[in-house]
Amino acid sequence: MQELYLPATYVSMVIGNLTQTIQVLYEKGARKFGFLSLAPLGCLPALRSLNPDEGCLEEGCGLARAHKKALRVVLTCLEYILKGFKYSNSNFYEWLEDRINNPSKYGFKDGVNACCGTGPYGGVYTCGGTKKVKDYQLCDNAEDHVWWDSFHLTEGIYEQCAEELWNGPPSTVGPYNLEELFFNQEKKNTIIADIVDAPEVRIF
Repeated sequence: MQELYLPATYVSMVIGNLTQTIQVLYEKGARKFGFLSLAPLGCLPALRSLNPDEGCLEEGCGLARAHKKALRVVLTCLEYILKGFKYSNSNFYEWLEDRINNPSKYGFKDGVNACCGTGPYGGVYTCGGTKKVKDYQLCDNAEDHVWWDSFHLTEGIYEQCAEELWNGPPSTVGPYNLEELFFNQEKKNTIIADIVDAPEVRIF
């Protein structure tokens, strides 16, 4: 894809398509949206294996960072333009990057190598023998790994991610987490409305 578009052009195209989709859903009545920002794409075992001596592939990580920045700007603008538009946007890039670089901090042992696959970092997508290459390696315990195969995360990572999206702090997900977006926010609004409408309350 990068052979066809400059990185900035590609990011603008993706964000433009996403913005149009949001507006279509808004016109159909949607008001609350949840977004999962991109992972550090260059750290996927599949991309890391292309440059095994240099760590994460910067081209992939750069695209993800540019997308994250552009999405944040667009969502802030839409909140002003579209009446009633509310959203939850995760800081998934840094969240996952921390687990890749510090796996033991979060209960994992390996943040780099895929549990299932072949080649450097298990980055060759052969898991399950479904490709032309039938041989592949499988780790002893997937729970030790951040990455399941060359493209996908393990169940343990997804479980932590789901919890973070649901009730994580503003440093990870904002301006609302999903629980606040769909439940607590409505509860707070109801309480405020009840107080304002109470007969003993006088507003001067």
